[in-house]
Amino acid sequence: MVYVHGYFTDVDRAWKGHRLAEQFAISRMNAMFIVCGAPRSPRENVDWDSLDALLASVGRELDASLPEGSVIAIGHSGAHRTLSTWLETERLATVVLIDALYGEQPEFKRWIEADPARRLIDVGDLTRPWTDDLHAALPETLVFDAFPPRAVGRLSGARTARIVYVRSTIGHMALVTDGIALPMLLGALRLPLVPATPSIEPLE
Repeated sequence: MVYVHGYFTDVDRAWKGHRLAEQFAISRMNAMFIVCGAPRSPRENVDWDSLDALLASVGRELDASLPEGSVIAIGHSGAHRTLSTWLETERLATVVLIDALYGEQPEFKRWIEADPARRLIDVGDLTRPWTDDLHAALPETLVFDAFPPRAVGRLSGARTARIVYVRSTIGHMALVTDGIALPMLLGALRLPLVPATPSIEPLE
């Protein structure tokens, strides 16, 4: 699983300030969680325009073989620039766009329509004008008109849906910082869970 941050931050500040490790732990997903560098503004180039190269670099740094199998890419806001360069990667099985569909980006529609085994999970907040249009053209979409309360803890039925769309009013940055939306989106992935532990508490 690879997470790509949006504009106006960098990988270290996103990791710490957005409490990504804690949010991943709350989701209880049994997966390797990679967070990579990405442009901090529209003027900067994409750091990783090859998903395969990124994974190979991580393997070298760890001096270990990475798990085989499919890859999930998650991106917030301006991360769409990075994710769009990965769509031809054979191992890419699921794309999660967190308020990241700015403007007409037909490559994501082509990607999800090209293979019935692929999954797309999308959140529209500031991007609602474009996300509403995209999912109106994807009749298979399971639509949520809001994120449920924290106590509910999950998007009911999302794990079994191929295409998921959440209309959000949480706020653009709160989607990745408040400890509600991101764990619920991770919970919609078709991944095994690690056992629950009392030491993992919801973020406040």
